[in-house]
Amino acid sequence: MSRASKRMRAIRDQIEPGKVYAVDDALSLLKQVSKLKFKESVDVAVRLGVDPRKSDQNVRGSTVLPNGTGKSVRIAVFAQGENADKATAAGADVVGMDDLHDQIKGGDLDFDVVIATPDAMRVVGKLGQVLGPRGLMP
Repeated sequence: MSRASKRMRAIRDQIEPGKVYAVDDALSLLKQVSKLKFKESVDVAVRLGVDPRKSDQNVRGSTVLPNGTGKSVRIAVFAQGENADKATAAGADVVGMDDLHDQIKGGDLDFDVVIATPDAMRVVGKLGQVLGPRGLMP
């Protein structure tokens, strides 16, 4: 097994093993020991004390991050008529039917999510081989 680097040994000296840190203290300690020239990420593991094999103890849910994820999501909507107007008003980036079909067939996939109205499934069904492997099939 290889020895720890000088940097890792210096970090270990600042941390007390076995001590449980409060979230604020842990984050400030992380900022102190960070000497790298890029923005580091932090993984958090939370022990909830539930048994995942029991269905009544499963934990499900989602949360909205206060500052977002830093990424903007581009949305394409297969719709026409009134539904297309609603999609545009809701903030969809690309709205269309046959023109959007031709754009995707041409290889232009500059969006992250695809949504389709029920009447558009005849057009979207033909794009299954293109959208399916990318996880974009509505």
